[in-house]
This record gives sequence, structure tokens and C-alpha cells, in this order.
Amino acid sequence: MEFGKITEEGIERLRKRIGVERKSSNMHRKGKLRATNDVIRRFAMGVGDDNPLYLDREYGEKSRHGTNLLPPSIIGFLERSNGASDGLPGCHTIWREAAYEWYRPLREGDVLDPSSYLRSVELIPSKFGGGKAARQDYETMIHDQDGAYVANYKTSWHRFERDGAKKASKYEARELPHYTPEDIKKIEADYDREIRRGAEPRFWEDVSVKDELPFVVKGPTTQISKFAFESWSGAGGWFVGHKLAVKLFREHPGLPFINEQGIPEAPVAIHWSNERSQKILGLPGAYEAGYERTSWIVHLLTNWMGDDGHLFSLTQKYPTFNLLGDTTWCHGTVTEKFVRDDEVDGKRGAVRCDIWTVNQRGDITTTGEAVVLLPMRS
Repeated sequence: MEFGKITEEGIERLRKRIGVERKSSNMHRKGKLRATNDVIRRFAMGVGDDNPLYLDREYGEKSRHGTNLLPPSIIGFLERSNGASDGLPGCHTIWREAAYEWYRPLREGDVLDPSSYLRSVELIPSKFGGGKAARQDYETMIHDQDGAYVANYKTSWHRFERDGAKKASKYEARELPHYTPEDIKKIEADYDREIRRGAEPRFWEDVSVKDELPFVVKGPTTQISKFAFESWSGAGGWFVGHKLAVKLFREHPGLPFINEQGIPEAPVAIHWSNERSQKILGLPGAYEAGYERTSWIVHLLTNWMGDDGHLFSLTQKYPTFNLLGDTTWCHGTVTEKFVRDDEVDGKRGAVRCDIWTVNQRGDITTTGEAVVLLPMRS
């Protein structure tokens, strides 16, 4: 097999895996996720969400849930396999789309057991890398300690040859951001404007179409903020060194690139190193893959819906990169109200929202929609 190439052979090998259950992966956390207080705290702190439903034991016990909750976006880390690690060795990956569903709140003490499946593989044209690329779609089904089906997660990934991106140079004109002290003060002022609904219920009857959700700001992103996010689950997968790194690269010889010091290094470094991203992909700098933006948008939605609401679904697309140093504002607008008849909870008021993120340049970096369930007065 040709490393770093999109080939018919590689596509056919992948197609043989369609529908095969995947319970573990070299890249991802193996086994089940146990929602301990420590896991919840590390993830919430890593995404910069200080919601007391995650961080305050006494507050959680007094809520209608009777305990602390997990940030819903944590299920994005439960995939057992995806386009970043499955097939086409040596080819780079960009995450294009994601769809989430949560059938109940995820609580401290839950044990989440995921199974992932490759749903489809196809050859597509590549605007980013030039020439041909592959699209790989996955689905992850998540059950709890009682075998109940509690969440679902779908992703779509584009694979392309590493050299193609540098040749295409689609984003070479974009410059990394620079800020004046006044710029930073304005961003800090927007942090101070954050509104969390909290324990006061937001009733469905009080919501109107075209209502705007109070924005949430994130950034400017730094290497420290990236490490806080990337390290919440500890070492493992690609985040290993020394003997374990040697073992990883022997098992997957197409995985590493050779850095400026002549050392094999996992390509995940493109997410916090400007130099690595420039060398491997020809991008202006390091970029965030999309996982953080999901958590930022969930922060926006859970702030607005309050403790008694439930985030039922979220879809996202990623039209452009979020670069190291960028500042991101998360926005939402109510587009529809309807009543959803749930087999377990009965009738619930449902609200559909358009969501998007915009950076300091005015670029739209994420688009999508969410459905939130709210309590009803009658």
C-alpha cells in the first residue's frame, strides 16, 4: 500500500469494514468512559465552561437532576474509530460535519459504552488538497451501564494526500491574528457579558421565534488553552512519548512526519504548533479540529436553556479553520417552536435554533442547528 496516497486499493480495503463494530482504537480512549467527578471537572475546565452543574457538587445535588452532569459534548471523544485513524495510512484528515443526539442528560456515575461503525466510503474531488480525496462517514452508538441507548454521534471526514494541501495553498493569504491591549480589553468585556440562565427555568411558552441567544466568546486561543483541552483525558493514543511513541510508529509507519530536528512526530501537533501546520499542510498556523467548537456551542446552548432544559440534538459543519490566536463568538437564533411527544417524558416543548460561530475577522467558522427541549407551564 502506498503511504500518503488516495488509492482504489485503500478505498476497497476500507469498504470491507463498513458495518463492522469497533469497540477499541489505537488513537482513542479504549473501553468505557466512567463519568467520575474528576473526569467531569477536567473536561469542563478544558473547554472553559464553569457551569456549576459540572463543577459544584452541592449545586448539582439541589438541581432537578440530583447530581452533577457531564458536558454533553464529551460524547465526541467516544468514537472508537474515525477518519483520523482508519485506513489510508499517511493521508491527512479534516473533520467536515458532525451530528449529535442525546436521549437523556448524562450524569455523574454513568458508565458510557460506545460502539462505532464505518457507514460509507467514497471518492470525492478535493478543493482543499487538490485532485481526489476520500469521504468517510461514521456512527457511534452509546449505551449506559444499564444497556440503555443514551446518545448517538455521526461524523464525516475528508482524507487527502498531505502534499496536495501544500500545493493547493488555499489559505496561504490568511495571516495569524495580532491584538492590541485595547483589543484584549474588548474581548474581556465580552466575557463579562456572558449570561447563564442556571436554576431559573426557561419555559417554552416564553420563547419566541427570532429570539437571539446571548453570545458566548472563546479565545484568543493559545497553546496553553489548547493543551488544557487536549489533555483532559490524559496520555494515550497519539499523545505518548519515548518507548510508547517508538512502538506506535512501528505499528503505523505512515503516521508520523519528520520534524525540523529530524525526529518522527505524530501529526496531531498541527493543532498547537504553527510551524508544524505550516510544514505539513501549508496552512498559516495551527488549527482547531472542530471538537472545541462543539463544546463552545454547547456552552452557548446550555447557558440559554438553563438547568431544566435538555439539549436533544446538534448538527455542525465547519466551512473554515479556527487558527491559533483566533477569537470566536458563538451565536444562536430561535427559528421554530413545536411540541415533541416523547415516549418517556411525554410532551415537551421543543425549540429549534440556528447556530454559528464567527471570528475576529468576521469569518463564519461553524454553521448548524440545534433542538432544545424546555419545560412547559401546562
